[in-house]
Amino acid sequence: MSYGFFQKELFTQNVDVMRSTFKLDYNSMHAIGAFLYTVAGRLADRENLEKNLKILKSRYGIFSEFRAHLTIPMVVKMSLAEDPEVYMEGVSAAYSALSRDFMLGDESRLLAAMILYENARMEDLDRICAHTMEVYRGMKENHPWLTGQPDLPFAVLMGLQDEETERQLLTAEECYGIVEERFPISKDSVQTVSHILAIGKGSAEEKSENFLQMYDTFRECGLRLSGDSMPILAVLVNSGLSAGEAAAQTKENDEFLKRQKGFGMLGTGGDLRRMFAAAITSVNMIPEDPAVFGALSGTVLAVILAIEIAIMISVISATSHASSSSSK
Repeated sequence: MSYGFFQKELFTQNVDVMRSTFKLDYNSMHAIGAFLYTVAGRLADRENLEKNLKILKSRYGIFSEFRAHLTIPMVVKMSLAEDPEVYMEGVSAAYSALSRDFMLGDESRLLAAMILYENARMEDLDRICAHTMEVYRGMKENHPWLTGQPDLPFAVLMGLQDEETERQLLTAEECYGIVEERFPISKDSVQTVSHILAIGKGSAEEKSENFLQMYDTFRECGLRLSGDSMPILAVLVNSGLSAGEAAAQTKENDEFLKRQKGFGMLGTGGDLRRMFAAAITSVNMIPEDPAVFGALSGTVLAVILAIEIAIMISVISATSHASSSSSK
């Protein structure tokens, strides 16, 4: 098996294509689109992106959650699909299946639908949706004030696993209890960490202790990943890398990103840049063996996207609200 397939030079090229195609979007969303193309080993095609953007616009109105902040990830996924319209229809079907349990639309549910469609067979959709909602309701029961639709993508990831709901929730709660002792004022982020750790292998105690060690090692290396960006460290724990290896590789990736346009303090900002650096470290641990790459990459990418997009939607929404308030 070979590792380290993420081509940084290709990533730089893909960021440039994203920036020229989606001129009015945020640097962070350009980075997500470039990240997806680079993991696929593909150079972004502006003409293809623009064609699929037109398809999306023709199907969904400007106020649809199928547009808004998730436009770039959706269009990129369509561009990478063998048949863009089949991909769009499949995601729409998964979205509708999840919608049976929610009154209102939400971008988090669209992300959950993308994860569900890409990692499940259509004939299994109803069963996995039922499992997902069992998990989600359990999350809500355990943490009514913390749980909301942004947790749905992680419920889907648990729903995709062939494991009893009660066992999954118990593992998540055990992880939450251990990690929360260190971060009592970051309960939302701790809950996300517990969801991600619950997806990985090993005992709750072992995974939680590995997470805390990962956090401390990153801090010692000058890589601050706390608050909303902290859950990416749980992805690294699940990747099997030691804390020292993960920190060293992420430091190297971060130094690379610092030199790229759009990744400074006026671009993605330090927290998001370090999160992308850690994401690159994580995907580089996926073996390129075709027998295991597909399933493993789907899970790892889904978790990374769920973290990054949830944070970016939150940041963008807060920025937009502040701008709107100051103009009144």
